[in-house]
Amino acid sequence: MAQEPVFSKRLSELLQGFNKRDLVALKQLGGDAAEDAFASDAPCLVEVSIAAYSLAKFLEKPYILASAEWKDFEQTASEIVSAALKDAQAGKAGEACRRMHSLIQEIEALSKRLGRFTTGVVDKARIKAATQIYAHGASLGKAAELTGASKQELSHYIGVTRLSEKYQTFGVQKRLSVAREIFK
Repeated sequence: MAQEPVFSKRLSELLQGFNKRDLVALKQLGGDAAEDAFASDAPCLVEVSIAAYSLAKFLEKPYILASAEWKDFEQTASEIVSAALKDAQAGKAGEACRRMHSLIQEIEALSKRLGRFTTGVVDKARIKAATQIYAHGASLGKAAELTGASKQELSHYIGVTRLSEKYQTFGVQKRLSVAREIFK
């Protein structure tokens, strides 16, 4: 896996940010890992992005932190990320990715039990990651495919966020020209 050093780095950042309850770092990591996932076509980095954003959303909610289930979840999540980091550092990226997938499932389960979200926290995280990937040049379809986000929901979200005003976009000819330059 070409992205192993980046994957290990992002897992380390996830563990540190979560253990410190650093919302800003987790949200930044969500975007950075999504961008890395697109650059290296690495679904495992999408899992890091989704986990970072989801965990940040949980940490923003006092009622979740005060719940009886939070302490067990927090310990489990930290253990999963720690184990994934050790696996990634040992060159077992596949196992690390499976662990991250299990963390996403744990997040989804907690979100369903405790969440007061109109959209599940994991689904929202997928949309956020896909938006970041789209903003960095991926097609809508590729962003949805890489993150597992609904293409329809992604399209709607991008349409209402004024994303096109935030990022400079280029026409097809310019994109093709840039791609040719990069891959000479």
